[in-house]
Amino acid sequence: MRRVVVLGGRGFFGGAAAERLRTEGLQPLIASRRAGADLRVDVDSRASLKSALRQGDIVVDAAGPFQTRTTAVIEAALETGFDVIDLSDSLRYAERVAELRLRIEAAGIRILTSCSSISTVSSLALRLSGIKEPARLSLVLRPAIRATAHRATAASLLESVGRPIRVLRDRRLVERRGWREPRSFKWPAGGRIRAYLCESADALLLPPLCPSLKRVDFYVDARAPGLNLALALAARSEGVRRVIGALLPIGLVLCRLLGSAGGGILYEIEGSEGAVVSVGFLAPRDSYFVALAPAVLAARAMAQGRFSATGLVPPDRQVEAPELLAYLSRLGVDLVTTRHARKKP
Repeated sequence: MRRVVVLGGRGFFGGAAAERLRTEGLQPLIASRRAGADLRVDVDSRASLKSALRQGDIVVDAAGPFQTRTTAVIEAALETGFDVIDLSDSLRYAERVAELRLRIEAAGIRILTSCSSISTVSSLALRLSGIKEPARLSLVLRPAIRATAHRATAASLLESVGRPIRVLRDRRLVERRGWREPRSFKWPAGGRIRAYLCESADALLLPPLCPSLKRVDFYVDARAPGLNLALALAARSEGVRRVIGALLPIGLVLCRLLGSAGGGILYEIEGSEGAVVSVGFLAPRDSYFVALAPAVLAARAMAQGRFSATGLVPPDRQVEAPELLAYLSRLGVDLVTTRHARKKP
């Protein structure tokens, strides 16, 4: 059995990924900068990575936020010969990894980037919609913030607030300001919600899989009392942003006390002829399993010798769709598909 190593395994998502891997019969090693880990590793140091990781390892990279990460893990994998599965949601990180495509293919290793709700589950949602030529995909995240309110996830979100972000418009990446463009959505569990525009790797990774896509958006509803408004103000005022940064530890505690225990992710997909289908993955609690499931299944398949693809593996080939759907169902995640009235020309 090959070694499975979880980078960032002392953090929230890394720890949760390690727990799920254990339930699948694997014995992951925990790698972290923090004391008490099985392996002490600095994810931005190639020397540190090469001293701790070995040829043939399966590395699950959950050391966020990826918006500020280098590609040291990928470069160490190229030089050492291990496979990498990451939970990145960052467009910039996906671009940096894409620049290494030829070297990855020549090395014969496997790199699965954005093996999470962005972009593996996004590619699944496109397939489940049944729309032959999708023109738009709008993703709405409502996190189970009571569980996921931690420093790394907050840092990832704040990278989009008020800062220049890129989104896909008319098949081109164009610049917008994060959290300044709200939009209303009909939530499958009932009622309408308000969410705010952020940046995601889907804008880069989905168009090659679906050339008909002209527009890709990522919206977030923070799901804690007053937090949407606070972030909307921070998007327009650097002073407010600095205050939120200073009060972040207190804010995280309040989110864990007052935030929602459940949540989910909704994909609104519009066809070139106006048909609109919503594909939702919802759970009354622990909805963050949707983000972890693709990486857990991909690591299990590699460990069992069932993963045949090599190189920089695209999102639609990282996990078998029936296997992912069955796994999410076992974790208590409900799939909800709704076909809306066709849009008027």
